[in-house]
Amino acid sequence: MRTPEVAVLRDERDLVWLVIGAIEPLGSGLRFDVHFLSRDEPDDAPQPFLSGLGYQEPESALRSLVEALAGMVLGDVRALRHDPIQDGLSFEVKAEGDPSDPTFEVVLWLDLTRTSRAMKVWGSRGRQRSGLRFYTNLERLEEFRRDLDRLAFPAAEA
Repeated sequence: MRTPEVAVLRDERDLVWLVIGAIEPLGSGLRFDVHFLSRDEPDDAPQPFLSGLGYQEPESALRSLVEALAGMVLGDVRALRHDPIQDGLSFEVKAEGDPSDPTFEVVLWLDLTRTSRAMKVWGSRGRQRSGLRFYTNLERLEEFRRDLDRLAFPAAEA
């Protein structure tokens, strides 16, 4: 699934996905939605199992993430960590293996304050974040970085 409205980071087996979409400007920042999806078999349609809506980041913070991802793709950066300024998506990536054919461990933490009512209740009881960990490859990381850059910063393409 690749549409112009979302940036998708798929795991190496194409069974777990991070989807960032509905990106729109908001003052000097950006608003966006985050979805974690999974499927049992490669032919199944992916199903969301956790979604958070209306997260906000300063433009500079999201640009820093896109630039750090570019460094990972080029091999200049072997590990990165992006923590949101407010509630939102924490993003960690570590390169592993041969630098000419790396595998990337991706660890995501999503703040639960903008998710379903059940998750908000869980969050209010001290479990404010939900995590996801998977491995991906260079091609999928670059595709995600490129799509995120294009969606978040469309003026840069002109």
